[in-house]
Amino acid sequence: MPPRGKNRASQAQSQDESSNKVSSSQGLSGVPSQPTPLTRGALADLALQRQQKRDARAAERKARSEALKNTGNNLFQGGDYDAAVDAYQEAIDEYRATSVLYSNLAAAYLKLEQYDDAEYAATEALMLDPKMVKARYRRGLARKESGQYKAALIEQDSTRTEARNQTTETQYYYDKYGDVFSESASTDGLGYGWPYHDDEPADVSETESDSSDCHHIGNGVPCRFYNHGGCSRKDNCRYSHAPDDLSERDKLGRNVCLYSLFDSCKFGEAKCVYSHDKTFLPHGWWSNPEHVVMLKERFHMHQVEDQGKDSIADLLKTYNKFHAAAADSSNISFSSNVQAASPGTRFVLVLALHGDLEEEYKLPTIAALQTEITVKKALNVSQAISHLTSSDLHAVFVADAAIVDSSNAQILKKVVEFARGGGSVVMGGSFSSFVPFPDFANFFSTSWGLNWKSGSYHRATFKLNKSHSLAKSDSSLLESYSMKALHVQGAAPNSIVYKEGGVNTTESPAVQVPFGKGYVGYIGDVNWENGSITVLHAMLRISASKRSVSASPPTMPSTGVAKTSSSGVTPVTPASSSKRKETSEDDNDNTETFSEPKFVLILSFDDDITDSYKQPTINLIKLKSPVKIALNQIEALRILSSNDIIGVFVADAGITKRKNAQTLAKLVEYAKAGGSVVLGGAFSSFVRPKDMSTFFLKSWSVPWKYGSYHRTTFSLNPAHELAKSNPLLARSYSMKALHVKDISPDVVVYRPTRESRLESLVFAPSPITNLNESPAVRTRVGKGYLSYIGDVNWEDDSAKVLLAMMGLLVPQGQSQAQQKAGSSKAAASTNTAKSASSPAPKASPVPQVAIPPQVPAPAPTTLTTAKQKSSSRVKSRISEQSFLLLLSLEDDEIFTTSHGHCLSAIREKIVVSQALTVSAALTRLDDKNLVGVLVTDIGIVKPEHKEILPHLIKYVKQGGTVVVGGTFSSFVSASDLDSFFNNAWGLPWKSGAYHRTRFLRSDQHDLAAKNMSLPSSYSMKALHLRGLASSDPIYLPADMQLQTPMPFDDHAESPVVRRKIGEGYIGYVGDVDAETETTNVVLAMFGLLDELMTEADESDSVTGVEPVVVNEVKKALDVSPLSKNMNEIQSEQGKDVTLKERKENTVTKGKDKAVPVQEPQHEEAPAPSISTAEGEFRRLPFGRTRRPFLMILSFGHEKFFAGVQGDLLELLQNKLEVLHGLSNERVLELLGSQDLVGILITDAAIVDTENAYLLSRLVAFTKAGGTVVMGGSFSSHIKFNQLGRFFQDSWGLPWKSGDYTSCQITINSKHELAQSPVLPSAFMMKGLFVSGVTPETALYVPVKGYAAAKTPQSAVASANVGKGRLGYIGDVGLHDEHSKIVLTMFGLAQ
Repeated sequence: MPPRGKNRASQAQSQDESSNKVSSSQGLSGVPSQPTPLTRGALADLALQRQQKRDARAAERKARSEALKNTGNNLFQGGDYDAAVDAYQEAIDEYRATSVLYSNLAAAYLKLEQYDDAEYAATEALMLDPKMVKARYRRGLARKESGQYKAALIEQDSTRTEARNQTTETQYYYDKYGDVFSESASTDGLGYGWPYHDDEPADVSETESDSSDCHHIGNGVPCRFYNHGGCSRKDNCRYSHAPDDLSERDKLGRNVCLYSLFDSCKFGEAKCVYSHDKTFLPHGWWSNPEHVVMLKERFHMHQVEDQGKDSIADLLKTYNKFHAAAADSSNISFSSNVQAASPGTRFVLVLALHGDLEEEYKLPTIAALQTEITVKKALNVSQAISHLTSSDLHAVFVADAAIVDSSNAQILKKVVEFARGGGSVVMGGSFSSFVPFPDFANFFSTSWGLNWKSGSYHRATFKLNKSHSLAKSDSSLLESYSMKALHVQGAAPNSIVYKEGGVNTTESPAVQVPFGKGYVGYIGDVNWENGSITVLHAMLRISASKRSVSASPPTMPSTGVAKTSSSGVTPVTPASSSKRKETSEDDNDNTETFSEPKFVLILSFDDDITDSYKQPTINLIKLKSPVKIALNQIEALRILSSNDIIGVFVADAGITKRKNAQTLAKLVEYAKAGGSVVLGGAFSSFVRPKDMSTFFLKSWSVPWKYGSYHRTTFSLNPAHELAKSNPLLARSYSMKALHVKDISPDVVVYRPTRESRLESLVFAPSPITNLNESPAVRTRVGKGYLSYIGDVNWEDDSAKVLLAMMGLLVPQGQSQAQQKAGSSKAAASTNTAKSASSPAPKASPVPQVAIPPQVPAPAPTTLTTAKQKSSSRVKSRISEQSFLLLLSLEDDEIFTTSHGHCLSAIREKIVVSQALTVSAALTRLDDKNLVGVLVTDIGIVKPEHKEILPHLIKYVKQGGTVVVGGTFSSFVSASDLDSFFNNAWGLPWKSGAYHRTRFLRSDQHDLAAKNMSLPSSYSMKALHLRGLASSDPIYLPADMQLQTPMPFDDHAESPVVRRKIGEGYIGYVGDVDAETETTNVVLAMFGLLDELMTEADESDSVTGVEPVVVNEVKKALDVSPLSKNMNEIQSEQGKDVTLKERKENTVTKGKDKAVPVQEPQHEEAPAPSISTAEGEFRRLPFGRTRRPFLMILSFGHEKFFAGVQGDLLELLQNKLEVLHGLSNERVLELLGSQDLVGILITDAAIVDTENAYLLSRLVAFTKAGGTVVMGGSFSSHIKFNQLGRFFQDSWGLPWKSGDYTSCQITINSKHELAQSPVLPSAFMMKGLFVSGVTPETALYVPVKGYAAAKTPQSAVASANVGKGRLGYIGDVGLHDEHSKIVLTMFGLAQ
């Protein structure tokens, strides 16, 4: 019996038993029994009376709604648009939605310049009245203002004067800037104009209830007496009288069984808790016999099992649209008679690992497949592997891009084997929509041996290539059809199925080639067009005549692995243990399927969770449970109807918007029924203060309010149940968070203490005074939980809190004692066990990882041995909870910018934590997972931090490693350095010389002997140490004549030293310029350099390639330092090896030994690795090709910039990688990257108070050698009185606001950038000039004769700020010259 059936049967049984007990008690107490059912006539009279009451109450509500509408109109006319919005929305909520109310709401949103909300409200109005001209006009205005020009053009009525004016203006923008953003206006694939003028208005019906107890919920279980004859207990009944998702409300207020409406209730009227009487139901889909028959068929095919009203409504909507389209189509014939799979029949496997296939626009494709052949879907790894090993598999349709993820490598391998053995594989559906461009070429070249690369992306009409074998064998293929597609570039002419005439003949949106004994194909159509259905059928080798499938199965390659049953599939996650094998009751059908596994739902309506800094949290969730992601309300409502949700992670603030109110209601219902909901991720970053309090109070009935926003160190509340049941939670950690206030003490998970201090690089470390706020809370809601995490930076420790709140941190059924006892066993578990369940936490003694690793053994002869050695080495040294501490007590700005290369390299090896205060440092030093401490500045020698030193020394003596480096040597005084090492550490080390020279590695030092990849020599400017022992120096000054280290004597000095103290080590690195080679030295001191092997190193061990070959490979991949501009980098690379050659080059040794050189995939910024499974390797952060990138900061106006300055954006993207639309936190992370070429600021929001910290970091970045340019709309939006303060206070430049005028400007030949060949000598420009410039800083000045030329002013200026440059472009007209100036300022002009 299915779960729904069991639940309802048990409900009926429990109520019968309950009624028996109650009846007995009633007989004693005199309480009347349930009333006798009324006659049919009495029921009709009752229905009439209820209708009259409903009409009277509806009239009252309508009058109140009308009054609210009038109030809104008055407020609108008075200019109070915010209050008008509230009035219109209240009117909608009070009575019912009307097109006039929504249209008025759209008008108010337009006045507030909230264009997304205005478009939504106008669309709601059109759904209620598709012919409403005002609503369509207002939606067009909203789309035009948000840059959706193409979508806006179709909205206007040319017979109206104001519409014609808007059309003219919109057409101008469309012609000038093109179609940039209109894709966002396409409503779920229904087109820009939906709802269309001739569409039917949406039906808005009232609930057929008016009794006082009609919304009585009770315990949530439907009351059988209420639905069958009436319940005398009314509000005192412990069961529910309210409407729910499995019933329809009739005119008597009864809940009629949803499944009885299409004759599919398995219990019958006698046992079902709902009524089966259809007499008093209002008109609905159940009145249409065709719909009833269709739903009954789908039910028996298990397509509507456990689905509620919303799902059935979506199914009916799709059914109607699908059959209407089928009736109009002359090329494709669809059948609604989908036959169930018969035993042993061939089937097509649809791989949809990123989610299911229930979106409306996908259904026609899947339905068309089902009319021709049995279709099986694989939504997770276990289902995919099970089906891919079946002998009945005919073909594979890869319907999304999950196949390219490394986590699905096992599936990809099976798919490739299947095709090579004779099967057909087609990449299509949503594959082209979501495959990352860098992964596209790598996927086809590495896995399929094809030279296919990502090509252009546009819509066109494509013609059939009649010379292709598919065109010859399948006459049903269309001669031509239109689609929007991502093309394949580099396809051979004989592989192209469809092509665009008169353009690049090597590009195609549809290609297929033989592969082994089978075929591999690609369809780049992103919209699942009907025309692509026949192409898919042809590529899947479904016969064109009857679309029958050949009886002979494709020959499978011999893999040496016997076919495994479904039960033999190794589970992937702990949640997969909930899977069960189900066998059909029909003895002739031995098809095995799996029930849906438990999963975590992530709601991400507004924010992109694919950002790399968010991935550690998402990956950690995936390690514990399968994950489903809902990006819109339709997906969310569908998934929330599942009974298999472990918990819901709300990852942004989209849930607080009115348009997602239905999802919020479902979410509250889910929590109250026993679920767990966690608000976190980007929720706290984007929730509006006024929305937050309303959100918690009205929806969740909790009084939490918007609190303070700052960074400090928080401590775990030991009294909270989460702390008691989750010993892995950090006892304390630092986070920048939005707090909640008005909370009770019992809901607090983490809290500030009296020792907490404000952790800021801008403000003083003042004590936290308000201890009644919290960044992490959890409370009961009904039978479930509501939790909130205010961390805005997705910290690693916050990810653990998130898991704990959903019950995933400690494995279910495992006590704390068991967890601790089993930690050592978990550390020794095999990789197979790791893949079957989430890694168990590892206990760690006092860290010994600072001891350098042993020299690797000679290369093994087999890959397995190499992997085992590498894996065992990693496991013995670093656990998942291990971290390295940055002790940054003084100022981390210069360190994170100038030492960004070192910081990035460390983060690629291990999780990094940072202590900015004494309390944070002491807490971290006591953590058993600490593997080393890097002292990054001179704060450690300050008297106010003296409390830390004894703990630091104790840590080293017990086996830890401390390295003094970063900016310490740049700012420490000689006396402080001597006192630090002599008095605190008892070492005779003293401050020595300060100069630049070349140093050679001392191979006598144990660290050098065990880390042979340390550079043998390099030049650095450094503060040396003297008073050394012969065993201390790792590098010594070079004897230039003998090319050997200078002999060691009593006067010897060294910039890099290390000595053993107790069981641990103290190290010193005196490099003041953060040389690249120093990064390896720091890694070696922490034991992080040579213990982890790269894939190339592993390959060398297997093939026996000599180290000299590997060194040549690494040398070929070296990249020039960031200090050179892009032209120099490109020219130097051209002398050695071009980028294309670097990708394709092969370094050989002998005739039959070769190491392929491939450019590694670029990562925007290093993210902490959570775990390293056996057989996986971490990429070295040095000696590899990197991609330079540029960041553009538009502060929420990204669409405007891309629309207005699209040409500049395209020019930049042709030069290097461009990152646009990043959060402030992400920008701050990337400032330390050596690949960062510069930053273009296109909006004046940089001067706002909330961006003050970001501005301070941008100044530090510039002073350290970076380039920042103020361009775009900066000069258009900056206030005159702000400009002078901005340049003087922040950048130290005497520039002030000058004239705002239009005049001829000419280049200043004295400026160092004036020699650029691309800069125009003179041009006409309208702009905001700056005064206070000099001949050295003014790049363009007004020509003589203009008023602006009387005083030193400049429209374009560039000045040195520290070691870097700041640029300003005052052009407000955004001419073509603007782009050339930007390229020149960043050194990108050619």
